[in-house]
Amino acid sequence: MDRINKYNNKIAEIYGQKAQDFSDFFKNPHDFLDPDRKEFVGFMPKDAAILDCGCGPGQDSEVFATLGFHVTGIDLTSEFIEMATKRVPNARFLKMDMRAINFPPETFDGVWVAFSLLHIHKVDVPLVLANLKRVMKPNGKIMIALHRGPKTDWVKANISGINHLCDVQKWVQADLEQIIQENGFTIEYSRPFERPGGRFPLLSIMATPK
Repeated sequence: MDRINKYNNKIAEIYGQKAQDFSDFFKNPHDFLDPDRKEFVGFMPKDAAILDCGCGPGQDSEVFATLGFHVTGIDLTSEFIEMATKRVPNARFLKMDMRAINFPPETFDGVWVAFSLLHIHKVDVPLVLANLKRVMKPNGKIMIALHRGPKTDWVKANISGINHLCDVQKWVQADLEQIIQENGFTIEYSRPFERPGGRFPLLSIMATPK
């Protein structure tokens, strides 16, 4: 836990110091995730409860709330929680580590994990997936987006929006698919892609609990 707490504190400090820069850089939801967002929303019932896991300043939460869904966002960075609360006043935002999610079982119809799992070391991903599966409804959907790499490795990367080197987990597509399947999910689709002008090759995966 010392390793995790030290990393969490460091990440929260880095993003906290650059929170406004990040929010200004990513004013709107990532357009390169539009196919995944539309697919995800298409599976949600009318009154769906959605968890935005690593919500940042609330861009995606705002989209989901505007569509009438019941949105809860969590993030490690206090500044992001404050920004998201102002941006999306009809959603709920909490400072929380995805390794220690504290919601009742089967709370959420959908879990949106856009570029936050990249801050979780591969050794901790099974714990995160177990936590997320526990709070998802049996027919729920999870969408994960993160960085791809030539090998699955914990590396330093310059993160867009904050222009700061951070330790992040990059994944080979097959490795992430395997760990998702081994931890109780069935993959609906897996989409490797690159965004124009982006720094990293990317990957999005949608899955449902087995």
